[in-house]
Amino acid sequence: MTTRQSAVVGGTLGLLLSGLALMLLWFGVAGVLMVGRNNLMYFLWPSSLMLTVTWGRTLNGVMTTIAAVALNVLMYGTIGILLQKGIRFSLWKSD
Repeated sequence: MTTRQSAVVGGTLGLLLSGLALMLLWFGVAGVLMVGRNNLMYFLWPSSLMLTVTWGRTLNGVMTTIAAVALNVLMYGTIGILLQKGIRFSLWKSD
């Protein structure tokens, strides 16, 4: 897997997770992401803390939501690249 492919897969995963969380928020059932006292939305999408109450209704809310999704895509893309480089390095060291 190339570095570009790793970044695309990670970014796509970040976009899907953000979309899932926004869909659950839209329908008002984001509580299904609670496991015990932990909210998985903040674990899977840390920048969701930036969202305001009007995340889908006002220009400021929509722009903040777009920025939060973009940050999540960048974060997951970077994680994908780091995982790919780390696995490649560990396999190179084992030879």
